[in-house]
Amino acid sequence: MQAVRGFRERTFSSLRIRNYRLYVLGQGISLSGTWMQTIAQGLLVLRLTGSGTALGIVVALQTLPILLFGPWGGVIADRFPKRRILYVTQVASAVLALGLGLLIATDLIELWMLYGLALALGLVNTIDNPTRQTFVLELVGREELSNAVSLNSTQINLARVIGPALAGGLVATVGLAACFLVNGLSFLAVILVLRRMRAEELRPAPIVARAKGQLAEGFRYVRATPLVFNTLVMMAIIGTFTYEFQVILPLFSEFTFGDGESGYAAMTAAMGVGAVVGGLVTAGRRSGGRCSRG
Repeated sequence: MQAVRGFRERTFSSLRIRNYRLYVLGQGISLSGTWMQTIAQGLLVLRLTGSGTALGIVVALQTLPILLFGPWGGVIADRFPKRRILYVTQVASAVLALGLGLLIATDLIELWMLYGLALALGLVNTIDNPTRQTFVLELVGREELSNAVSLNSTQINLARVIGPALAGGLVATVGLAACFLVNGLSFLAVILVLRRMRAEELRPAPIVARAKGQLAEGFRYVRATPLVFNTLVMMAIIGTFTYEFQVILPLFSEFTFGDGESGYAAMTAAMGVGAVVGGLVTAGRRSGGRCSRG
């Protein structure tokens, strides 16, 4: 029992911090909504076109801005208060999701609109992603950073289980538009918890003043730091050749297995189950805190 209690305390140690608990709550709701939209988006493209190529283009447009402008997103995250940036990105994401949901509900949606909205969401995520990732440090400090990052990863994968399950039910009973509308409303949870956080308990990083050559300096640091460089190269290879599931799974479900939304939702949820277990094990490792200070 002592070992179990110790593992539990290590695994969830960062949740003792009130601001981080709020953040986890808001992100859990929002991420579940995001996965609902991911499921509905794939099904929508196939219903509009029946084309795997069109589906691939939508996914590419949503991720291309991150590939091209990701470093600038990091610069913006360093130059402005992260909490303020998150207010803006959450509102923008909510507007895009609600707008898409209304277009679907009124039967006005066309493929070119979906392309444009996917590109716009990618631009928002270019700023939102690095801001959220670095905001965790301001919430928990370096001593709990490793645990918080592991729990954050676990939460993302848990949402991958919950969101698709909800999406499958909504699509079957209400329709595709509901997934986008619910996702748009889910961003309100993040906005509310950001407002509820205690500013005096945050550990904000110093704001980086605008200066010439900041991006170049970042690239030089990456090139001169083998651990960072090798990790980025590895992730580039993995992302290019193995993260095609948003295209492959809807096609398998729709055309190979004939299961439609239920099959796609189930396959996506199955991907998250093992990752949740692995994330909890990682969060509970004794060595996690020491690695974060290296």
